[in-house]
Amino acid sequence: MSTSIVERVLLRGVYASATIGAACLATFVLYGFYNAFFHPLRRYPGPLMWRAFRFPYVIAIHRGEIHRQLKQFHDKYGPVVRIAPNELSYADGAAWKDIYGNRPGHQPFPRNPTWFKNRSPDDPHSIMGFDEDVHARTRRAFANSFSEKSLRDQAPVIEGYLDMFMNQMKAPRVGRQWRQKIVDLNTWFNFLTFDISGDLSFGESFDCVKSGKAHPWVEIAQDFGKGLSLIASVNQYPPFDKLLRYVIPKNIRQRQADHRKMSAAKAKKRLAMDTERPDFVTPTKKYSEQKVPMSGPEWEINMMIIVFAGSETTASSLTAITRELVQNRGVLHRLTQEIRSSFEKESEITIASTGNLSYLNAVINEGLRLDAPVVIGVPRIVPEGGDTVCGQWVAGGTYVAYNQFAANRQPHNFRHPNSFIPERFLNPDPKTDNMDSFQPFSIGRHSCIGMKLAYAMMRVILARLLFTFDIGLADEKDRWDWGEQKTYILWDKRPLRVILRRGAAL
Repeated sequence: MSTSIVERVLLRGVYASATIGAACLATFVLYGFYNAFFHPLRRYPGPLMWRAFRFPYVIAIHRGEIHRQLKQFHDKYGPVVRIAPNELSYADGAAWKDIYGNRPGHQPFPRNPTWFKNRSPDDPHSIMGFDEDVHARTRRAFANSFSEKSLRDQAPVIEGYLDMFMNQMKAPRVGRQWRQKIVDLNTWFNFLTFDISGDLSFGESFDCVKSGKAHPWVEIAQDFGKGLSLIASVNQYPPFDKLLRYVIPKNIRQRQADHRKMSAAKAKKRLAMDTERPDFVTPTKKYSEQKVPMSGPEWEINMMIIVFAGSETTASSLTAITRELVQNRGVLHRLTQEIRSSFEKESEITIASTGNLSYLNAVINEGLRLDAPVVIGVPRIVPEGGDTVCGQWVAGGTYVAYNQFAANRQPHNFRHPNSFIPERFLNPDPKTDNMDSFQPFSIGRHSCIGMKLAYAMMRVILARLLFTFDIGLADEKDRWDWGEQKTYILWDKRPLRVILRRGAAL
């Protein structure tokens, strides 16, 4: 009798579990079916599973493959692709102004809080945050630090670290004369840009170039992009995002916390200095004291972001451009000739003297086009009530973004889009190259505040390097497309091993 009761109870439990499971499965299927065929975005093309569910997008983010996936989708479906139930990816140059610009008669598209929200209510807002008022106030505070005047004042600091970098490149490894040596420029570019950003932000160098080793802060910073992308992906699932954060590897979460703690300590140390040194802090501190003060936590979070953003993206661009040069000897030869014919000695090459080198500027722009340092678009949200993007109505609440890696490699935007052709920037042909689609530093109120500084650093570093050395791949078989690497918002870069040979300057 008791056995029979137990069996009936177990059987009912099985039935109940099966019913709940079937209901969940049915709900899941119906949810996907609705998204794919009845959602307001149903008319936009895209892969079925991505239109139905968010998880394929999240998986691609976690695997570091989102940039390749988006390019494949735009290759197949065209300039507008639905990449999630509520998200559209654009590869049409007109989307820049519609999404990121300030259109008269239209509401601005706010930043997507899924990507930029604080970890907790007590966290300070930053220049990268989604709060528009705080962003505007913070940007105004830092604006003078990135002005033309500030760049002129900062030039000796930047050039001083470049001197140290070039001395390391020239130095023999075993205390004797040498004709050539192999170096990993990816590593050294990171050392140089982080040292410069550290000095301009924290008032002290990380001494990476001097020691030839990565400072612990720099080592931790390498995971910044990966941590940000993984956190953003789990934020796609509120209210479970706080629980899902534990899916992120513990070592990445710990390194993020350590990075923030070290940055706060360095920021406090710099703010305590009584100095007028030419850096990012001096003009901003004056503005803060005279206009709208920033709190201590706001200083700390913003300085951490500026150091990383000002170093990693520039180093990534330098590595990408140099790789394209050593894989395209004709371009390398022409650029080297322009630089060496413009200067008689290395000491003449400065930030001020390299601004008008036309082919160098074209090479940099082509590198930024082909191998964009920020790989996927910074997502925005269509305002309540909806609006038009590229002439088509988009429902309010939709996530929209211009994805540069995919867009810059589309034949409707650029002739031979996967080839490195700097000449397209010397005499642009609007019939074959749509320069409206090329905005490596974005546009509008959220455009990159450090654009002038980034261009200046890339010009002078490349000019000094190519004036002094003949460079080539250490292994001619080491040829591959930049997009083959993984990306977590920023590139997970492979080494760039090159041979440095003593040029005419030595």
